[in-house]
Amino acid sequence: MRKNLDHQVRTCQAGTVHHIRARQAEADEPSPSSLGHVLALAREHPAATDWVLTAVLTAVCLAGLWLVSLPSKVPYRPSDIGGVLLTLAVVVPLAWRRQHPALVLVVSAAALLAYDAAGYRSGLVWLAPLWAVYSYAVHRRRRDAYWPLAVWVAVILAVLALPHYRTVQSALVFLGVTALVWVRGDAVRSGLIEARREREARAQQAVADERARIARELHDVVSQALGVIVMQAGGAGSVPSLSEADAKAVLSTIEQTGRQAFTEMRCLVGVLRDDDESAALTPQPTVGEIPALVARLARAGLDVDLRVEGAQRPVPAGVGLSAYRVVQEALTNTLKHAGPARAQVRLVWSADRLDVEVSDDGPAAGVTVPARARPDSGGNGLIGMRERVQLYGGELEVGPVAEGGYRVAARLPLSGPA
Repeated sequence: MRKNLDHQVRTCQAGTVHHIRARQAEADEPSPSSLGHVLALAREHPAATDWVLTAVLTAVCLAGLWLVSLPSKVPYRPSDIGGVLLTLAVVVPLAWRRQHPALVLVVSAAALLAYDAAGYRSGLVWLAPLWAVYSYAVHRRRRDAYWPLAVWVAVILAVLALPHYRTVQSALVFLGVTALVWVRGDAVRSGLIEARREREARAQQAVADERARIARELHDVVSQALGVIVMQAGGAGSVPSLSEADAKAVLSTIEQTGRQAFTEMRCLVGVLRDDDESAALTPQPTVGEIPALVARLARAGLDVDLRVEGAQRPVPAGVGLSAYRVVQEALTNTLKHAGPARAQVRLVWSADRLDVEVSDDGPAAGVTVPARARPDSGGNGLIGMRERVQLYGGELEVGPVAEGGYRVAARLPLSGPA
């Protein structure tokens, strides 16, 4: 029995943790990009994207060794295997631009300096270190780390000191492009940091909301179970000569109620500290289990009956759970507050909604109920019911009835959350 109970607890813990993390994932999910599925795929596989773009840029730069010709008074060195190797040294490090942005920028800049010092035609190979500058601006670990950028500026000045680059115009162009690329990359970095903070805040809020939901579930479980146990024990104690068979029946009901409440409590409390996700989600109560709930409370001594009007329809899981919890909380309040009373549960099905009504004929409005018959509940039950119903776009009415008793009525749309 203990193994079976532990299995139920682990199953429920894993299911609820899965639900929390699903909400975190939903909070983290980015909105669809205007560039469509290509950019979405690139975001999902950044490493593969970097390798593809590096391969394309490598092909372009290698082609530039032979195809791009810039006017110059100094003849370029003919393209050979040395030019190919230096081109690869400039471009290929970009495949690791996210993991090691500073190292990539320094290596690419140094390889470019060697490339131009050897006298090869520059062509398009300059694109690679400029991309490395952008990558370092975006992915650098510290905001105030500028030494790789200083290395790149020194390389620019050294290259421009070579005979075929010795012009003020060339210096201004390269330094201006570097400044634009850096400013753009730094802005992207700031945006990424802000977006990450917002995602973390949304994820924390999702977890907080889920923990509040678990707290409401725990309140419902404990209040209903203790209400049944107290009523059974109190009723048995008030009978002058209780037969052995009746005593055993009362104790059996108390044991079953306590065992079920204990299992659910361990499940709900344990999920707050257990990250095991090896089991599947345990189903939550639904509308279909309301008759069993009513029957269980009737066996506990509450005079209650159930009326169902209309044909039952499929309902979203959350709506079904809300209906079950409203009935459970309302009947528990009847047990605790109404004293000897008769309760009625009505489920009215229509095309687009489910009406749930729980009423009792307890003391009339204005009549004082003895303190022992109405322990303070703290108001959490009513708050929980109202939050559940409003979450799914429904309405809740609660209050005493003029001719006597109390009524809880919930209208739940069948279309799901609002």
